[in-house]
Amino acid sequence: MYTYQTGNQTIDYKIEVVPNRTDITVQICDKEGVKVIIPRGLNENNVRSIIARKATWILKQLNGSQPAEEKPAAPKKEAVKKETAKKEAPKAAASAAKTGSFEEGDKFPYLGRQYRLNIVRGDVAKAEMTFRAKFIATVLESWNEQQTNEGIGQLLTEWYQGRAGEKFQEALKSVKKAADNAPESVKWDELGEEYATTQDNTIVLNWRLLTAPLATIEYVIASQFTNADELFEDAAERKQWLSDNTLNAF
Repeated sequence: MYTYQTGNQTIDYKIEVVPNRTDITVQICDKEGVKVIIPRGLNENNVRSIIARKATWILKQLNGSQPAEEKPAAPKKEAVKKETAKKEAPKAAASAAKTGSFEEGDKFPYLGRQYRLNIVRGDVAKAEMTFRAKFIATVLESWNEQQTNEGIGQLLTEWYQGRAGEKFQEALKSVKKAADNAPESVKWDELGEEYATTQDNTIVLNWRLLTAPLATIEYVIASQFTNADELFEDAAERKQWLSDNTLNAF
């Protein structure tokens, strides 16, 4: 049993992992209470973000004592070759929650690996996020729980976005070695549920792709202008991450 605190109310919930599932469902039942059904690949922090985002809906259902089921999130689609001249991006299962609940020791993905969060409270003028084999969030001593959660969420977003350009260009450099017709550059943006798209003949990547391994990022880039399955001998391994994970950075 897991617990999520929102204001002066507590939400107790269970997690059920279904290997072949592609969507995320929150159920409220009279006997079992709150149950979150998720595909394999999501960690506890991902689920806490979902609970945080749906807390109002969950509490409304619990207070009403009526069995209910949240509409499942859109199913995940893996990157595939496009047959038309205009390349469209594969879809992700769900975009990251804007604000989650953050605790010491939470893990966050970066380039396919998980790194722990260290929260430091101090007498500082400005909060900041640093990275030294782990995420270190230095926050104001005066911040309450809500301010801390919102602040860390913003710091993480800015940290990922600050590295998006460099890492995506690094991935593109590797793609160029395998494909002569690779573009000279790529951009990043907030794309919601899309891994990538093509705008004005420019490939634009979702900054949350930084949670994936570089090999997977290379596959997504290549899928925008060529047949990535034929380009890479290990294409199946490269795109497996897209089937096993979501873009929920936090």
